[in-house]
Amino acid sequence: MHTTTVETLTLAGAKLAAEAALAAAADEGLAVCVAVVNATGNLVLVHRMDNVVEIALDNSIAKAQAALMFKRDTGALSDYFQTDESLGPPMTARHHILAVEGGEPLVTSAGAIVGGLGISGAKHAEDVVCSQAAAAAFKAAT
Repeated sequence: MHTTTVETLTLAGAKLAAEAALAAAADEGLAVCVAVVNATGNLVLVHRMDNVVEIALDNSIAKAQAALMFKRDTGALSDYFQTDESLGPPMTARHHILAVEGGEPLVTSAGAIVGGLGISGAKHAEDVVCSQAAAAAFKAAT
């Protein structure tokens, strides 16, 4: 066989994850941008909270795509890049890879990676609280 079927995120699934991230941000008193991409890395939705810094839009998309492409959270991706100095700079120089905390692959309860989510706008340690809440809510709902 020379084809495969790709399981991907629906708009409803993207909304579920984004709403969990926004709720976590509100609970922490944060202003963030949430980006969700599908299994092919295409943007499904973006939510920008009021008063979020402008760069958060690009950063959230880059985190979502990086988490999807490398099939790991972007904090772990940062650690991975730091283990080999020859690997990190060439990869992170690409415009769609941001290897800092706040990006998560969206994984179903069956273990399929169907998209990625990125949070930006707060400190990285705060972004990751929101991204982890979103990923957990998505997994629990699938």
